[in-house]
Amino acid sequence: MSDPENGPPRPVPAPEGAPAPVARSEAAAPGGRRPSRPNLSVERFAVLREHAGYTFRLEPPDLANLRELPGARGKTDEELGTEFLLAHAERLAAAIADDVPAPSSVRVLVDPYSRQAFLAVEDRVRGIVSF
Repeated sequence: MSDPENGPPRPVPAPEGAPAPVARSEAAAPGGRRPSRPNLSVERFAVLREHAGYTFRLEPPDLANLRELPGARGKTDEELGTEFLLAHAERLAAAIADDVPAPSSVRVLVDPYSRQAFLAVEDRVRGIVSF
């Protein structure tokens, strides 16, 4: 707490040769416990798969959505993305074949709650696939 006469408490300097204390966020680590969520500051990359002339791309936010699906526990985002695109590439390509010419780059946006994949070319959704 802060003392109205002397202001806020001052930190006690560490003894010479001791490592400097690490600043911790009280919100992120209440009671000194480690946060339960993994560190997401690690650089993540999109997962790509080519099929029938299309390059299907799952961006990091869409890969994170795959973690909500059954069977995701213990797998990396890249493993989940690769498995998803392998399992559904044929259906994804069929959903846009009449509307999008190959070769094209197609972003796959995943909604794990409705269990749908939205297929976007540039800034427009061109197909939807339920899985």
